Amino acid sequence: MLAGKNDVKLALVVDDSAMQCKVLSVLLKEQGYRVFTANDGARGVAMYVKYKPDLVLMDINMPIMNGYEAAREIKSLSQDNSLCPLIFITSMDTDEAFIECVDAGGDGILVRPFSPKVFKAKIKSIQRISDLYAQVKILQQEQQKDAELAEQLMSGVIEARNFSLDRIGIIKKPAALFSGDIQLTALSPNGDVNVMLGDFTGHGLRSSIGAIPLAETFRAMTKKGFLLFEIINQINHQLYDLLPADLFLAAGFASISSHDKSVYVFNAGLPDAYLFSEQGKIKHQISSSHPPIGVLPKLLLDSKLTVFGIEETDRMILISDGIVEARNEHGEMFDFDRFEQAAKHGVITHKVSECVLNAVNDFCQAMPQEDDISLIDIPCGGWEHVLVASHGITNISAKQLDDIYLATEPAWHWQLTLSGKRLASINPIPMAMNQINDIEGHAEHWQSLYSILTELFINSLDHGVLGLSSKLKASADGFSQYYKERELRLKNLAHGFIELQICHYPFPNGGRIMIKIQDSGQGFDIKKYYEQRVNKPANKLELSGRGIELVEQLCDSLDFQDNGNVVEASYVWAS
Repeated sequence: MLAGKNDVKLALVVDDSAMQCKVLSVLLKEQGYRVFTANDGARGVAMYVKYKPDLVLMDINMPIMNGYEAAREIKSLSQDNSLCPLIFITSMDTDEAFIECVDAGGDGILVRPFSPKVFKAKIKSIQRISDLYAQVKILQQEQQKDAELAEQLMSGVIEARNFSLDRIGIIKKPAALFSGDIQLTALSPNGDVNVMLGDFTGHGLRSSIGAIPLAETFRAMTKKGFLLFEIINQINHQLYDLLPADLFLAAGFASISSHDKSVYVFNAGLPDAYLFSEQGKIKHQISSSHPPIGVLPKLLLDSKLTVFGIEETDRMILISDGIVEARNEHGEMFDFDRFEQAAKHGVITHKVSECVLNAVNDFCQAMPQEDDISLIDIPCGGWEHVLVASHGITNISAKQLDDIYLATEPAWHWQLTLSGKRLASINPIPMAMNQINDIEGHAEHWQSLYSILTELFINSLDHGVLGLSSKLKASADGFSQYYKERELRLKNLAHGFIELQICHYPFPNGGRIMIKIQDSGQGFDIKKYYEQRVNKPANKLELSGRGIELVEQLCDSLDFQDNGNVVEASYVWAS
């Protein structure tokens, strides 16, 4: 027990001589101590447990238990947050006695005979050290409380706002109070689920300083509809500018797209990522293809996402190196084979996080944890996104519709033209949505507008400017093949353009957004397309995506002009 400034300090004298106990007690009382005495080592240990004194004076040669043994017992019982100085009082003035006193845990030694002045000076000296220790412990406790509060705030900001915590499995086991690992999940406006597992250099508070800006960037850009690679590029730029040179982020990114029936993966410095089938088979193992994030000012020129076709029952798993590098008492690492076996069992039993964590704990037993342990387990199915077509249009009266279509001047107009290589490097949809949100404010139904803009722009870019055929998507792995061909054509793109126009016509309880997109492509036979749609069997599986059919469901009207390379869409909503 640490004594406060106004508390009476307690002292314990352990000596088999009643006379020595009395003499030492008198001297200690003159120093303001309340004194208890014991005549053997065992009794001294018992009284230490009972009274928790601030100072112990210990003789060496005593019956039942000698001073060395008693000192060792007392030191083993000392609380971590307190220092009870123990001084040996002895007449043995030898080097061996001094060394053994120190080895037994003694904080000082007084050799008889000594004067009262020397005794009091020794007590003042040792108590000064004890008081300083108490002050340091108080400061450490305050710092610990501040650190715990900071960790709670960071966890609240970072983890509590993650998307779909009830479906995405997460292991987070820090090696220190602050974890250098970070797990982020967020939902894109088009229904894709973006996931990131990051491992900052080291662990503890210093390693987590980039976590909050990283989380905010990841969530904000995902919410605005930026593509995963654009998000990774921005995070790299941000961390390179923010963090010191020796602090960086090994990270794995994944975007699950139910629309594309694909997963897009980028591994920058983490252990292999895994795509498992429902039966626990490893379908794909994705090794790191890029240095950790924040090491280079820009991502490598040839860096790109890896794309795989997925089934509804597949699972994507990202891990930090704290799992595979966990060691047991023999110095052996948990390694990849043990992880894969644990993950396979977890996939089959639908308990990936539980099985992997149990396997690591069983392997390491009581060994201290050397690094943060993290895992994210993401189901690849069940993320289908429900969009609302022409939000609230049934509540708009015929007169209101007439007023909307008779309006000749929009309240505002926004236009952007991209050409050549700019089409390969700039995504205009988040820019357009930013303008709409800045002018009209945030609204849930803008999600439908985002999907309209995205589908029409991608249709113009892919099928118009790039000349890609939807037939490439006809197989289960079609999106993967389609994506690779798209990347190749974008890389070699030198000509072509897309012009995007947005006009807003407001009315008291809603409004109308007119979208016009024109591209430099050859267009397509619209009449033939609609004839094929009429003749298509109702139960035929479409692997090529949502496209025009989705836009038609969301829009009030959709009109293709010229050869199909100009499209106008009208989106109407009511508050």
